[in-house]
Amino acid sequence: MLNQASVVVRREERLTTTVDGEIVMLSPDRGAYFSLGPTGSRIWELLETPVSVDELCSGLVEEFAVDADTCRAETLEFLEELLRVGLVEVQHEPG
Repeated sequence: MLNQASVVVRREERLTTTVDGEIVMLSPDRGAYFSLGPTGSRIWELLETPVSVDELCSGLVEEFAVDADTCRAETLEFLEELLRVGLVEVQHEPG
């Protein structure tokens, strides 16, 4: 389970493109397409390099009209889903 100190990065082998400002990707090993809305697309962009959930949320709070607690909860939920479907990986999971 991820927490705010977890360091996450996207897995580069996924096929992605931008359509109407939103990221659409294919997971070849799952044979599934995923579409990310504007906020999810921004998170995906920020995951290009390893980043902690806390750092990620700090940036998102500055960019979007969201409070820190809501941002943390929703970002963790989103990242857990990306992790579950194999689109991101955890580089460091604090104990």
